[in-house]
Amino acid sequence: MQIAQLWRQHKEAGCPSELIGVEIAGTEARALDAEITSCVSAMLSHTLIVDERIERRLVEVRADLTRRQVQADPPVAQYCARLNELVSAVLTREKIGRRL
Repeated sequence: MQIAQLWRQHKEAGCPSELIGVEIAGTEARALDAEITSCVSAMLSHTLIVDERIERRLVEVRADLTRRQVQADPPVAQYCARLNELVSAVLTREKIGRRL
């Protein structure tokens, strides 16, 4: 699935109220959602270069989302799965872009 479509689906689904005040990868869930949304938006508009710092952050976020997804109730698990798929797509696209 393309990143733009994943992003639209994630934005439409929203952030479950169960995540209010919850930290994921050291950041409050809604702030993290905004961080990832900004990253995806910049990538889609070709204004983002994923450097080592951004890549490390995305890997950290992906790992914590995976842990939380396994432990969470359905609404939170679904949110983590969607956001994790988006983060993974950004990382994959970046790695493919480096090879070209």
